[in-house]
Amino acid sequence: MDYTVSPERAALLTEKFFEFSFDNRKPDRSFFDTITNPVELHLIAGNYNWDDGAEVLTWIVDSPHCDKATAVMLFWHAQPSYYTQFSSQKEAQWEKNVFRLLRRIMKNVASDFYHTALIAYDPRTDPKAERMDAIEPKAKWSIPDVLKQPLTGPLVVELE
Repeated sequence: MDYTVSPERAALLTEKFFEFSFDNRKPDRSFFDTITNPVELHLIAGNYNWDDGAEVLTWIVDSPHCDKATAVMLFWHAQPSYYTQFSSQKEAQWEKNVFRLLRRIMKNVASDFYHTALIAYDPRTDPKAERMDAIEPKAKWSIPDVLKQPLTGPLVVELE
């Protein structure tokens, strides 16, 4: 499979999934469901504005085309240490959507849901990722070690 994303295609992904809520638009689920290139999902995830909410991010981590690196990147972009203070969605209250996203990623990684590991990703060198030594003093669960490991896939995806 060719994983190349043309500049025109990247612009279309940006148009559909970047800051859509700022223009009172909804994310385009039917278009999203046509995406089969894991690099495209990685581009959406890596450039996503979290102010748009967690809906599209959940679509990504639940997609059978999501690469393991994309899910791990989203995990670290979510500032996971903060969410370790909550033991449940109910306890997380207004933070529940991101809490649920983090727990879903943890479950998916543990169950080998992600069938590809094509994209290289190292949370230690990602400027958008939370530092791995960040600690929540009131933590009720810990971040699994498997999410702290660099992924050495053959594809390097440059994000804006």
